[in-house]
Amino acid sequence: MSAAPADNLEMLDRTMRLANVRHELEEKSFYYLATAGEDAVPLAETAALAGPRRQLIDDVLATAPLAAHIVRGARIACPEIDDEFAREGLVTCFRVHEILRKTRRRPEARILLDGKPVARRELLAMYRLLTPNTNLEPLSPYTLYTLPRILAAAVIGGVVIGGWAGHEQSPETWMDLRAACFGGGLVAAMMSLLGQFAWSRNLARAAPWNVALYNDVNFVLYQREPELLYLARVELIERNHLIKGGLNGRRYHERARAIETGAYIDVLKHRRKELLGQAAGGRAV
Repeated sequence: MSAAPADNLEMLDRTMRLANVRHELEEKSFYYLATAGEDAVPLAETAALAGPRRQLIDDVLATAPLAAHIVRGARIACPEIDDEFAREGLVTCFRVHEILRKTRRRPEARILLDGKPVARRELLAMYRLLTPNTNLEPLSPYTLYTLPRILAAAVIGGVVIGGWAGHEQSPETWMDLRAACFGGGLVAAMMSLLGQFAWSRNLARAAPWNVALYNDVNFVLYQREPELLYLARVELIERNHLIKGGLNGRRYHERARAIETGAYIDVLKHRRKELLGQAAGGRAV
């Protein structure tokens, strides 16, 4: 008879814990919950973090539908996308990011999640529980920041500035071509920059595609080798840099495929061993 109250207390405790996890996901996302305090733990001591990380993912699976789809091995498809990687495959954070990114101008595009249609706005809401710093809302067809409109504004700006500069010359001319080219280039550059601020994520925070790969590493390790969840560490996951390789989308796709097949686990092991070796060498010096 005494077991029933204990069971009720345990159920109440779990309900409260999951409600708190859901709130934290809505406020911060899985990425920030997973990386909280990560830097404070030395790389050589991270093996002890596998248990808490597994518990966190257990709770996330009960509160974040997209995470449950990922771990269950569900599939996602968007036939209207030209890119072969994003068109169809296993549900992963990175593939969902690519589908959302490539449908910003086509929010009505048909998306199938686990064989069932899902609205883009619903998929985006699920994705934001896992990945922060996204700016993947649909683009308005009336936005100023499209290439044809930027070019049109540059031509108009160049004509106005060139005409004004020519009028100020002595002797007066109908157009100062140098000023027109400079003015047109300046207008195009300003509109392109404003477009980046209007469309892009917060550049001061982690890029969502890197975050998506980090999340996928966590979920793959949880599926395959949960005792190795300590390998899901930001510093162990390769990133593209502007100087070394640039923002080459194909490289991201290759990395994403290696993660979802489990092949990337060996890369993580090697990276950890390499960094530990460097640390040991530094202490020896």
